[in-house]
Amino acid sequence: MDKRIEQEKAITKQLRTIFKAIQAHSKCVEKACGLSSVRLWMLFEISSIEGIKVSELASILSIHRSTCSNMLDKLEDKNLIYRKRSKTDQRAVRLYITEEGEAILAKAPSPPEGKLSASLNKLSPQQLTELEKSFGVLVKAMHVEDEQAGLIPIQTI
Repeated sequence: MDKRIEQEKAITKQLRTIFKAIQAHSKCVEKACGLSSVRLWMLFEISSIEGIKVSELASILSIHRSTCSNMLDKLEDKNLIYRKRSKTDQRAVRLYITEEGEAILAKAPSPPEGKLSASLNKLSPQQLTELEKSFGVLVKAMHVEDEQAGLIPIQTI
């Protein structure tokens, strides 16, 4: 078989393996603590950075600010976080975890930031650069029309 075809098949299998690992972790998180993996990650970051702003959290999670805000509504509805307006700047909203949120984190499976983020964190700067370039080429070749697609978490469940 042609070497190129073999490479394409190998890459396709690797991408499927990555996606299935993300799905499996997400299902494990959902079963263990009743939250999606991205909401668990949000809770983890809020716990780690007391008083984090919504815009900062959105940046860490690489999601759109409005998407982040909508997802935070669900955490607030479950009494896992609370929001507090800054006294000096009424536009700034800071996020804090509740005792119930801490209890969820304590029983949640690791890594709380998700398998993909935790795995990317283990790569060297050179490996990250190479991977970013390669995925950039792939995304460009796919002619993805929705430029905002990367700012919305994948719904795996």
